[in-house]
Amino acid sequence: MRAALLLGATLGLIACESASAGQGADPRAASATVISSSAPQPTERTFGKVPRAEGEPLEVAQVLKDPATYLHQDIKCRGTVARVCQAAGCWLELQGPAGGEGLRVPMAGHSFFVPQDIVGRVAVVEGRLAARELNEAQRAHLTGEGLKATGPLFLEATGVVVR
Repeated sequence: MRAALLLGATLGLIACESASAGQGADPRAASATVISSSAPQPTERTFGKVPRAEGEPLEVAQVLKDPATYLHQDIKCRGTVARVCQAAGCWLELQGPAGGEGLRVPMAGHSFFVPQDIVGRVAVVEGRLAARELNEAQRAHLTGEGLKATGPLFLEATGVVVR
């Protein structure tokens, strides 16, 4: 068991280093041990830091409707995970209940990753809302990984809770 834990930790570190260095490694391989365990899956999973903001989260549709109100602020936002980065889980796309426009949510400087199995689940994301235009190379890279929300608005996630 100790060897399995050490192997899992080592694989996780290698995957994180490779993905943050742009090597395109698949960190899901490191989490396969946990996902395939016979233990029951929790109803709520946290990635990154546990959100600490008080109060109810803003709905993603509300943020997208009036982003200037929340721009450059730390917010807590709720939506449905429409897509997750196919290469490493380094971003997700949040949508409202009616679908439509999404919000790009990168994981703070590749400091953590989210798994593919959260697509379709409700997530609460805490982070800073910002806006920056993507250049053509960045846009092509992200759309190649499955992202549709390539506009300037994004929520730099410090923590994600999936229900």
